[in-house]
Amino acid sequence: MAQEYFSIALTPQLSLAIPLDSISKIIQLDTKSICTVPGVSTFWYGIINFKGSLLWVLDCDLYFNLENNRENQSKTLASVVIKHQQQDSLRQVAVASHKLEGIITIEPQQLESLPQDTFTNLKDCCSNVIARQNKHIFILNSANLLEQLHHKSSLLSA
Repeated sequence: MAQEYFSIALTPQLSLAIPLDSISKIIQLDTKSICTVPGVSTFWYGIINFKGSLLWVLDCDLYFNLENNRENQSKTLASVVIKHQQQDSLRQVAVASHKLEGIITIEPQQLESLPQDTFTNLKDCCSNVIARQNKHIFILNSANLLEQLHHKSSLLSA
């Protein structure tokens, strides 16, 4: 059965498909509203106040080791707030992107295994990939992403 995802562009040839049931909200962030936090991993833009709670904002370019042109960055970031319920706690993170692509439908027969040369951080948090119109779309496993972020951020404080 087909499943719907929300796709964000990581590069012109690479996208990330997020399951719709893992999305809390889509927000626009002014980079001036993001508070940087000294001593944390460089893949974090920082934190914002989101509905009265602190929300970490992930820099996809740095986390996934992408070579995007930083000179053309806008002052506004489109972000997808990803959620995952784990026992009694709700974990959330804002995944910042420079371009939202919208909702896509993926049939199970389109799914392929991840290529061996996939960037490590993509491989660790994605389950499959599809090829569509000269582009690779990686299927995000939200629980894996949040676990990897927690683990990699914890290593810095150890």
